[in-house]
Amino acid sequence: MKLEAPKFDESQNPNISHDTSHLGELRAMLGYLLLTILLVWLLVEAIVWSLPYTVSLQRERAWFSFVGKHLLADESIKHDPNMQELADQLAVHMNLPANSVDVYISDDDTPNAFATFGGNVVLYRGLLNRLPNEESVAAVLAHEMGHIKHRDPMRGMTRNLLYSVFAAAFGSEAQLHNLVHLESLRYSRELEYRADAEAVHAVVGQYRSAAGVTDLFRTLQTVEQEYKVAAYPTWLSTHPATAQRIEHAQTIATQIHATQTPAALPNRWQKK
Repeated sequence: MKLEAPKFDESQNPNISHDTSHLGELRAMLGYLLLTILLVWLLVEAIVWSLPYTVSLQRERAWFSFVGKHLLADESIKHDPNMQELADQLAVHMNLPANSVDVYISDDDTPNAFATFGGNVVLYRGLLNRLPNEESVAAVLAHEMGHIKHRDPMRGMTRNLLYSVFAAAFGSEAQLHNLVHLESLRYSRELEYRADAEAVHAVVGQYRSAAGVTDLFRTLQTVEQEYKVAAYPTWLSTHPATAQRIEHAQTIATQIHATQTPAALPNRWQKK
């Protein structure tokens, strides 16, 4: 009688891999990667979202009180009482606390404006001189104040910092940094739309017409033509296309039943 040891079914051996294509490992790695990205995104967005609730505007103004002094150290930048009065009036329509925004005018000919830390807003003479009426001046001022209301300077800085830290933690791959950059651009466009909405509500509250906002964007289109600004795809830009911003503003104006009665007040800040 011939005895033979029973053959072991290697397909049941748990000590060796039976997945010769390694698709299982790849699927697991991809799953962990996507889960990590999701958790990082949720963590960063939660921190950024909660900033206004954890750091009040008054506290931010106290922390960044040096910003106003730094701006005024530039002899071309001055505080303008009339513009400050207009800002205080707009603040009422924007549910902003009293004395939460300081406005400055720069004599620089750059057609621009910006909001920065501590509730500070700077309007450039190059833009003020191009705006056709007070209502359009109020529109750009309210837009920048909208950034202050939503704490966009602090939120943007914190968001970019956190994403940069996480990207660095994952390595120095250019693809990851490019992805973070594209996400920052998308976020910036979202903030611009939100500030535009604030401008529409504030200008309508102040003047009973949204025409000043449209006049502002028409002026920006003229500036873009003057400076031959290249028409990049929207997803590569920090701001939405101006034509889209006009459409967005007019949609909001329609929703709140605002008129488009032509602006009539002279621009008191024009110096030609």
